[in-house]
Amino acid sequence: MTHSRDQFVALVRHFFGRFFDNEFVAGDSEMHVTVTKILALLAAPGVVLPCLRYITYLKLDGYPPDARLPALWSDRLFFLCFSMLVMGGVTVLEWDALFPDRRDYVSLVPLPIRARTIFLAKVGALAFFLVAFTIAVNAVSIVLFPIISYRGTAAALLGAIAAHGVSIVAANTFVFVSLIAIEGILLNALSVRWFRRASVYVQCAMVIALLSLFFLYPGIASSITEWKTRRPMVLYAFPPMWFLGLNEQLLGSHDAVMLTLARLARYGLAIVSGVGAAAYAIAYRRHVRRTLESLEGDAGTRTRVHRFIGRLADRLVPHPIERAVVAFIGKTIARSGRHRIFLAVYVGVGCALILQAVAASGLRQAWLSVPLLLSFFTLSGMRYIFTLPSELPANWLFRVNENHERRRALNASRRAMLWFGIAPLFVALAPFYFVLWRPGVAAAHLLFGIVISMLLVEALLLDFWKIPFTCSYPAGKANVTLLWIFYWLGFTTYAYSMASLESWMVLRPWRLAIFYLAAAAVWAAFELYRRKWDAIGFTLVFEDAPDPVVRTLGLSEIAWLINRRPAPISATRAASLTPPAAARRSSPSRTSDVT
Repeated sequence: MTHSRDQFVALVRHFFGRFFDNEFVAGDSEMHVTVTKILALLAAPGVVLPCLRYITYLKLDGYPPDARLPALWSDRLFFLCFSMLVMGGVTVLEWDALFPDRRDYVSLVPLPIRARTIFLAKVGALAFFLVAFTIAVNAVSIVLFPIISYRGTAAALLGAIAAHGVSIVAANTFVFVSLIAIEGILLNALSVRWFRRASVYVQCAMVIALLSLFFLYPGIASSITEWKTRRPMVLYAFPPMWFLGLNEQLLGSHDAVMLTLARLARYGLAIVSGVGAAAYAIAYRRHVRRTLESLEGDAGTRTRVHRFIGRLADRLVPHPIERAVVAFIGKTIARSGRHRIFLAVYVGVGCALILQAVAASGLRQAWLSVPLLLSFFTLSGMRYIFTLPSELPANWLFRVNENHERRRALNASRRAMLWFGIAPLFVALAPFYFVLWRPGVAAAHLLFGIVISMLLVEALLLDFWKIPFTCSYPAGKANVTLLWIFYWLGFTTYAYSMASLESWMVLRPWRLAIFYLAAAAVWAAFELYRRKWDAIGFTLVFEDAPDPVVRTLGLSEIAWLINRRPAPISATRAASLTPPAAARRSSPSRTSDVT
């Protein structure tokens, strides 16, 4: 029994560590540092929001208890929505680790370990992951928010903390077990090959659904009292509200709607727990057998999608270098689940904002911004995944074939965003244009959206000197705070200001003519910028090194240049005298000229 217990503990530790040993955690950074930064970022709202709401609850001290309920409901619902979003997102990213993979089976099955011990250890690791992640993200808010918002005795305050914690744990368990149940059902219903194909699409759909639920929160939280009296079915259809009702029931509320919501929370948690346990237990044995029988690396075989992308590139792209890079980009996106999930996150944010806009103002009023919202997040997502490497050691093929036509490789990135981003999007949206408006107006809207999207592609790839998926990506190099400020400004300008400009221009056709002239001038400016660098010379970037720990000013080299002393300067130090972007793109011959 002692030996089995030691095996169980060791296996739980092993399976728990495997949750952080995947392609979504940077392989060149220490695991505990990366995980600590992620958890600190996710726990920040639980610290910041209660502090920001402290003054609000101080002002409500003199009001009756019922007057405090709307603010309390809104804030509690935010914590529930955020916690469910984070838990669901992490579970989606850990999709392949919810069941033991082929490496675990091949390593553990030959050992003198009972199959039951392996199964129980995996279940224990899942439970430990759920509890540990919930506590790490929500521990501060579970304690701090009731202290700031609740007014009563010490015993009542402890009860409020317990109710808040139980509702968040229950909400996280609901999301976690629901995704396990979905994966178990897919494993039971599909073969290994079809399960691998379907998993990525299910993961993308789950990401979009979770983001949509979170972005619907403001519209529901601001009018909970109104929804309760007029349309309670809206609250019943919103799962985070179930656990708000559970929180209210634990606090002793007798509100009929809240008690109904609490009942839905209990029933929903019981149902998904039962289905998840049954599906997991049945799928586990089948998954062991079918995984051992399947061929390793079967997911990387060519499919019809790969062949279609190759034929599409042959017909649409005339130059051989551009054709090769476009085909490589399309096949990588079609093959790599990691890149598609990150792209789905961007598209999911766009879909969630569209649902929010449609719920607030209706379809016809929000439709002008719908294509711009989708194109912004789709193209921004493609620009981001272009920076993430795929099989980085294999980029030697591009390195040895780099020649004087490297501009063709950069042009291929724009063509890929055109054919894989802009074209499918507007082909899918075109029928809605012609249903909502007359053919002339619909054609004008469609052309405006395509032109704006093409200018966005030029702006996103303005300083992009890489072949997508072939350059290293140092973890932590990007300044996330500063980037999100620029992203938000660009998003609001692009999606909403351009929609207002479009509605103003459609009223007078001559205004559209002026706009297209201005767009042509902007495109010409981008073209001049590219030609300038073609004349200067540049090389493609395959190793994006992190910023140096210590930055030097290069004062000795500057003094030498001023005094024209005949002392030599190294190529590295000479490159530091030029702007960083220019130093990255300068060719070796020009660097030697500077030296």
